[in-house]
Amino acid sequence: MLDWNTAIDAYAKQLEYVDRKSKNTIQAYLRDLKAYATNFSNRDIALDQVRSEQINTYLQLLNDEYANASVLRAKTSIINFHRFLKQYYQLKDNPASHIQKIRKLHRYPKTIDQSQIDNLLQQENLKHERFHLAMIDVLYSCGLRVSELVELTLSQVYLDQAYLRVLGKGNKERMVPMASITVDNVKRYLEMDRYVWLKTKSNRVFIKPNGKAITRQYVYTMLKKRSQLLGLDLEISPHKLRHSFATSLLNGGADLRVVQELLGHADISTTQIYTHIEKKRMQEAYQKFHPMNDKKGE
Repeated sequence: MLDWNTAIDAYAKQLEYVDRKSKNTIQAYLRDLKAYATNFSNRDIALDQVRSEQINTYLQLLNDEYANASVLRAKTSIINFHRFLKQYYQLKDNPASHIQKIRKLHRYPKTIDQSQIDNLLQQENLKHERFHLAMIDVLYSCGLRVSELVELTLSQVYLDQAYLRVLGKGNKERMVPMASITVDNVKRYLEMDRYVWLKTKSNRVFIKPNGKAITRQYVYTMLKKRSQLLGLDLEISPHKLRHSFATSLLNGGADLRVVQELLGHADISTTQIYTHIEKKRMQEAYQKFHPMNDKKGE
């Protein structure tokens, strides 16, 4: 009888050492699989007793409760997990090979208006102002994922040449230019804050006042607090800043392939969704403001 925890631990090693998945991807897969395991073990169903129909029922439960993207990721985690088990333990059957399809729903990324970003980046006499401004500026002006910001090291920052060497998903490297104001903001933080806060040897660019490296949660909380302190009626997240980076470039006439490279997208179809955002906005603007839109056909 296969033990759930032992099997998941073995798969975690496969993800890390063989598949070379990023830390965040591994964490996401393991969260999915632990929830999956809990559902079955609570009903005394052993791992080698799981059937396709039971997986379908589980996915349907997820589909009723969670966002489409989360369910699709959980399905992928489960399929890959059972594929690994069949090969690793030389099992006869793979119950996940015949599970139902889940329709992928396309949700347009949410962005932030330029005027709101300008307000967010406006210099104020707030606590740790240089530190926070530098992080927000890099997120928006360079389009980094929050994990890329958190893990950014000093050896990846080239202030004199005004670019970042970013390690993205799957350890894929890309070069991202920095605006002169972004260079200035980062330089001020490094010289006036990081130097003072550094207590132990660390190569991370962004560290907290206590000398420890920032976390993803720290960045989310900082953005929320800053928005509140500035009196902005704005739900903000690192990913919204990344989305805004992409739409700003496309609005300015940037080539889609260039935006793909700057974002670190493996597939251009992922980048193309930003063009749909602008088409949708143009459509809404036409419907709202064009006088002919109110006239009905004879």
